[in-house]
Order: sequence, then C-alpha cells, then structure tokens
Amino acid sequence: ALIGMAAHIDGKGVTVLDMTGLAQKGGAVFSHVRICDDPEAIHAVRVATGDADALIGGDIIVSASPDALTRMQAGRTRVVVNCARTPTADFTRNPDWQFPLERMQAVIGEAVGEAAAHFVDASDLAFRLLGDSIAGNLFLLGYAWQKGLVPVSWDAMDRAIELNGTAVAMSRAAFLWGRRAALDAAAVAARAAPKSEAPPPPSLDELIASRERMLTDYQDAAYAARYRDLINRVRAAEGKLGSTALTEAV
Repeated sequence: ALIGMAAHIDGKGVTVLDMTGLAQKGGAVFSHVRICDDPEAIHAVRVATGDADALIGGDIIVSASPDALTRMQAGRTRVVVNCARTPTADFTRNPDWQFPLERMQAVIGEAVGEAAAHFVDASDLAFRLLGDSIAGNLFLLGYAWQKGLVPVSWDAMDRAIELNGTAVAMSRAAFLWGRRAALDAAAVAARAAPKSEAPPPPSLDELIASRERMLTDYQDAAYAARYRDLINRVRAAEGKLGSTALTEAV
C-alpha cells in the first residue's frame, strides 16, 4: 500500500494486487506491485513467471516457496529478504524440526544469483533499535529502497508513510535504519548491540534489604521483621560452615 501510494504521488502508473493464502493463520500473502512511468503500459496486475524485477520478502519461508521462486529470473530479479527465524506449525508436531535457513538462502541465491540476493534479520534489528519487531517491515522496505529495488522517490515514500497515519514516527525511523543497513550493515548491527554489560548481582546484604522493603510495602514492617528473623537464624547456623548458599536460597 505504501509503495502504491508513493508511486501515485510520483505521478506514475501503479497496480497492487494482494493474494492471501487460506492455510492456518491466513497462510502466505503475496502482493503483486507493478509500477510504470506510463500508466497505459500496464496491461496486467499479476507479476508473471520470471517477470519480477524485485522481491521484497518479509518471510524467508514464503520467499523460498515455489510461488515466489517461479517469479524470479537470474539476471533480472533482485531480492531483499528478512531472514528472521519464524517457525511454522511443523515444530509443534516434530520435536526435531530445524529451521532450514541456510538451505532456503541457497535456493534463493541459486534462483537469482548470489550477488542479487540480500538477507537481513530485519525483525531483530528493528526490535533492538526501535523496540518493536513489527517495524521490521518498514526496515526491510528502507533497505530495499536504498538498494534501488523500489522505483519511487524518497519524498513520495515519506509522504505515503505520513498519509498512512499509523505509527508515523516509528515508520520513518525504521525506513531510515533500513537505508543505513543497506549502506553499512556492520555499523547498524553495532548500534543495535547492547551498550554495556549487565550490572553485577547484588550482595547478600543488598538482597535481604530489598526483600525487606518489598515485604514492608506488601504488608507492614512487622511482616518484614519476621522475614529478617528467619534469615538471621539461617545465616547464623550456616556461618559455621563458611557458606552463604542456603541463606541466599532462603
């Protein structure tokens, strides 16, 4: 929808056809998007076999499916795919099921050529950078746009995001992060990494004091005092053994 609106803003001809699967939880969804400078030159809405200039795959399992692969053609099609490991229902029936990421990447690479296939974990990066994995969709779109797969202007795309009116600030940020990742994936990955190590665990005295505060807030000081009395007795008995493991557990 965003690409279609952006093309309309740019004054181009555009058709958008969404095809929804009927499997469990809706199944796969394919959006056939055709854009042309001359609206009269578009004679069909479906992307035919081997006729895709670009594939933007929000799910790698769907992107590696026969329906998607038949639209690709080496030397013509370029691909950007979200390689997030989203399991199918098979894992509920087969405890040994493994997500076949490498095999699916190889299949797509064989279909279009290794240089034309780009894989990025948009869901994980969007979650780390923006706090919501749903932003992975716009992240992926920004990545594809920067790679030249989406023939609309940046101004038109930004206006389409604004007109859509849903999470505009996050969508703009996700689109921008996707563009950055297309240019320097390592820098974006570093920015998404945790900034510092986890703080050291509290000492035994700090732990006991925090539990006392919790019990006081929960009920009253007398209730916390009962807890402190129990801890002191355990700690005194265990102290003869030179250990604090039991006290920590209590």
